[in-house]
Amino acid sequence: MAKIFDFPKIESPFERQEIDGIYQVIPKLKEEYRWIFTKDCLAVTKVDGTNLSVIIENGKITKILNRMNVIDIWKSNSYFYEGIKWAINSKVFIPELLLDGQYWGELIGKRINGNPYRLEEHRWLPFDWFKEKYYFKFWEEIIKECENKSSDKEKFEVVEETFKKLWCIYKRQLGIKGEVTENMKFEGLASEGIVFYNRKNGQMCKLRRDMFKWFKGNKHKE
Repeated sequence: MAKIFDFPKIESPFERQEIDGIYQVIPKLKEEYRWIFTKDCLAVTKVDGTNLSVIIENGKITKILNRMNVIDIWKSNSYFYEGIKWAINSKVFIPELLLDGQYWGELIGKRINGNPYRLEEHRWLPFDWFKEKYYFKFWEEIIKECENKSSDKEKFEVVEETFKKLWCIYKRQLGIKGEVTENMKFEGLASEGIVFYNRKNGQMCKLRRDMFKWFKGNKHKE
């Protein structure tokens, strides 16, 4: 039987502090994440869903987990396996072609976080597939712009302005339209944030719009 793991906690590339009662990122880049401003970085649009993984054994799904909680398909809410079925039917996930192991993704849809994607069903988006399809090409321009920035503060200011207008690639593909401003939460075309992947070693970090001081609405603490 494959060993079960919880999805690792993903840190912010910038330090975070509580200032004037607001928990926020500050202009201090963590040394271990300086690669986000190098060509090793792949910047993938972050979706606002819930973490779901599957265990593959002998080309078949033997378990579905929400974090470390095993989903009983006979007792649990049906949308967990509805999302997996969508992924298989859409050919974004083909169990029989995969090695035995655990595969993670994000579940979105009608009953998840207010359904910002305006879906009539539930979809499970495997992370390995998603990062191949929904990455921000403009991040290469951010990297070039920050090459001439000598301080963390200058780089932070570039990123902060980018996040105020950050839109979600997946939402745009779904046909959602509209402008994105700093006064928005995750509604409309606004993206939750970016997950950064290191192309060389697989290291990850993330930035959400709600990590910035200007974000209007409730903020995550993690």
